[in-house]
Amino acid sequence: MTLPVGLANVVQGTFGLRYAQIMALVMLAGLPLLVVFVQIIRGVAHTGLAGR
Repeated sequence: MTLPVGLANVVQGTFGLRYAQIMALVMLAGLPLLVVFVQIIRGVAHTGLAGR
């Protein structure tokens, strides 16, 4: 099961969609991607300064 499908299964309740839980889960799901992105950018920035 992919992440979007899993999130859709978790947040669908008997009374419809629960938007607060959707946003919280999306933030938690996106956090590891953001951390990896920042690490890549930090590594590229430090590589450019190595020849100084």
